Amino acid sequence: MRELNPSEIMEAEQALKLHFPESLKVYGCVFNINRGKPQNLEVIVDSWPDFSAIVCKPKIKGARDREGDFNIHSMFSRDQGSLRRLLDSPGLLDWGLYTLLAGVDLNYLDAVKALMDQHQVPSRTQGVMRVLSLQSPAQLRPHRSPPGCLIQPLRPEHAELVNGNWKYGGDADSYNSVRRYITHLPSLCVVPEDGSAAGSPVSWVLLYPHSALGLLYTLPEYRRRGYARALVSRFSEMLFEEGYPVYCFVEEGNSASCSLFQSMGFGDKESYRSVWFEFNGQMNVC
Repeated sequence: MRELNPSEIMEAEQALKLHFPESLKVYGCVFNINRGKPQNLEVIVDSWPDFSAIVCKPKIKGARDREGDFNIHSMFSRDQGSLRRLLDSPGLLDWGLYTLLAGVDLNYLDAVKALMDQHQVPSRTQGVMRVLSLQSPAQLRPHRSPPGCLIQPLRPEHAELVNGNWKYGGDADSYNSVRRYITHLPSLCVVPEDGSAAGSPVSWVLLYPHSALGLLYTLPEYRRRGYARALVSRFSEMLFEEGYPVYCFVEEGNSASCSLFQSMGFGDKESYRSVWFEFNGQMNVC
């Protein structure tokens, strides 16, 4: 087990590009680390430079935000044996804390469950996700912005509105995360020009610290106007221009969200599903 230094994290970013879509979550984390975005993360590999498993884990425990609440560990591995050995390395996981293992390859889940049994900790699968992505701008099916609206970045003062409508938000810690996302990462929102919302956003999309599109939401009274589709289209174009990967996680069974992204050119790999797996707790996160 080895913690990577800044120059090695730059090298890891290039190596992870060879393993999309399985490596996208960890790639998104290191992408932002390498561009100086605030990240409370350290990057751990099983070996270097030829690593088979890699984990991004909190550097400082107990941060007062969603990432701290869930003690999120993002991971990628080329095989289940390497993943199990890295996760079982002394000091990588704190077996006494609630932890969310995010991005476990469904094909390797049995190995992770066996490790939980070995350490005798309560655990469960929290969600199985499809990873929908665009490989290039040419795949995107652009959508025109509806008339009578402005599309512009969110501002920090919008954090309360976004947090209050986030399925996994609503408290002070999630507010801290949302404000940080808005302040340091790309975002977009729709503001009606007719004054009906008093200049406030009615639809928005943000970027998670692992670079996935997220928190896509439209206020109920403004739905069915094409706002979400317009935001995803414009946001994807913007992310490509800035060099970001363009992808999102959609929970298996969420046909409405899958249909939205697929209609815009996003695709997934049928043999790959990403699992959110928790131990030592009963919480929910996307």
